Formats: sequence, structure tokens, C-alpha cells
Amino acid sequence: CASPLLPGVSMNSLNQHLFLLFNADAHASAFSIWLGRALAEWPAPIALLLVALACYRQSNRKLFALRALFATALAMGLALAIRCAFYNPRPFVLGLGRMLIEHDATTSFPSFHATFLFSLALPPLLAQRSTRGTALAVGLLGIGIAWARIFVGVHYPFDMAGAFVVSAITAGAACAVFKRPNAKP
Repeated sequence: CASPLLPGVSMNSLNQHLFLLFNADAHASAFSIWLGRALAEWPAPIALLLVALACYRQSNRKLFALRALFATALAMGLALAIRCAFYNPRPFVLGLGRMLIEHDATTSFPSFHATFLFSLALPPLLAQRSTRGTALAVGLLGIGIAWARIFVGVHYPFDMAGAFVVSAITAGAACAVFKRPNAKP
């Protein structure tokens, strides 16, 4: 399949080229390697803590929790269905780039880590003004984990784009299904 942005370049080769731009090379500093490894794992529990604290502080906890749970469960289920239907080898399976963390050779598209974080961040960002600060923080953690998992060699950029699209669709669904009680149709 050719890239609509670059005629004559396949989507797969564009994805691999972008991966090699973001992946840690032999000259990566010790700090960037530490940061990449940390951001590849730590954001998920931090995001859960932020969302739990935001839920506790909300006057309408039920709506906030329902949207977050619905969007996340639906996004993870959709991501799993895509992974079951479509195998995309991880970069290290193809010998691309540098791998800095251990990972099984499972399919890479879409990223579960990024799907999880984006699906937590997007519903309150789209529909709950009072939690947008938390949503932005979780969204930034999602961007951090997206960069890091490419940097450490276990995902491609399109894996992260796919995670964002899946999460945006499910966030929209969560906001449509669970509306404020006083919202007008």
C-alpha cells in the first residue's frame, strides 16, 4: 500500500523509516536510555493514580468513572481484536534498530500501552472541563510512553497512531453513551 503523503513509498517502509529516526542509536546517551526505559513502563501506573485521584475529587464521580471504564475497556477490546486479526512483527523481530527492554515477539499493532493511556485521557479531555488538567497530564504520559516504546525498540510509530485512533473512537463512544444528566440532546 503506497503512502498518500509520499508517492512511491510503501506505508511499511515509511513506518520503518520513522521507527529508525526515533529508535535509540549507538550514540544515545545513558540518560536518554534511562528515560526511555522508565517512560516505557512507568506511565501506566502513574496514569491510573492520576485518574483515581481525579475521580475521587469529582462531584460527578459516576459519570467520570463510567466514561473512563467504558472507553478503556472498549479500546483494549478493539485493540485485542485488531491484534488477533492482523499480525505486524515488532521491529526487533525483523532485526531493525536497537532493542533496550525485553519483550516477547508478539504483534505490535496497535500498542496496548498507548491505547490504555490514550483511552483514559481522551474522554475527560473531550467532555469534562473539570478534569481536563488530569486528562492533559495522562495524555502527556501517553505521548511519553509512545515515544519511549519506539525509542527502546518494541514499537513502530504507526502502532502509536493506531492506538490513538482506537482510543479516540472509543472516547467518542463513551461520551456519546454516558452523557451528563442535564445535557441537551
